[in-house]
Amino acid sequence: MITAKIESKGLIKGLIIWTILFAVIIFGFSAVYPQMHSSAMEDLLGAKLDGLSPALLKTFNISVNGQASFLVAAGFFAYYFQYMFLAASIYAMMLGSQALIKEETDGTIEFLYAQPVTRREIVTSKVGVNLLILAIFWLCSFGVSLGSTLLYRQSTDSVATITKEISKIFMQESLILLFFLALGFFVSTFLKSSKQSTSVSLGIVFGFYLIGIFSDLNDSFSWAKTISPTHMGIPSNLLDKGLSRGNVLLLSVLILLFLGGTYMVYQRKDLKV
Repeated sequence: MITAKIESKGLIKGLIIWTILFAVIIFGFSAVYPQMHSSAMEDLLGAKLDGLSPALLKTFNISVNGQASFLVAAGFFAYYFQYMFLAASIYAMMLGSQALIKEETDGTIEFLYAQPVTRREIVTSKVGVNLLILAIFWLCSFGVSLGSTLLYRQSTDSVATITKEISKIFMQESLILLFFLALGFFVSTFLKSSKQSTSVSLGIVFGFYLIGIFSDLNDSFSWAKTISPTHMGIPSNLLDKGLSRGNVLLLSVLILLFLGGTYMVYQRKDLKV
């Protein structure tokens, strides 16, 4: 219990900052959507997008028709939210990668281990609290995304469709965020300082993102899509096809493996006191 209280107090400030930033950016992007339906913008989009190669459109996940089109509320949301999801993945990774190393870095590890708790209980408490923090952040992001998209929707956009499609995106991407949280916890057992957390998290998430881009640009490298969680979570792809059963199974197994590995490594780790 004491571990959970300490952990939650240290994460509240970051949660508030990330949530507010996400809300402001999402509202800002949503406010642009009505302008996409002006005659001048529709003509400009048609002329510019038709001049781009299909490979380039695919690389940046731009769709000119269907549910992922710029001129459909859910499609416009899916386009800009791919970058928001990349930031959310970094946040999830940072939560996990800082969890088991920050006490050693801050010099408070002796106080923590003076409490009547085992290492297994410490890991369990930290996983639970960080999972709760990530869930609150993701639910707030969902509420803001749905509310702002409905606020700026056009008469041609169905409320039911917008709700269904945005819910679909958030539900499936939540599994990928859990993957990054679990991976972060596993990485945290190997870090020497919490100061390494940000650079390591950025490197891993952007590494997966670049792998996804290369897999779209080079057909011989297309197999790499299956090892890039960020590519699996591209909103426009989720609208069209959703996560495959194979991807869901792979992510679920990796989450369990990373969490199991976290318990095993942390039990044997030499702590810096």
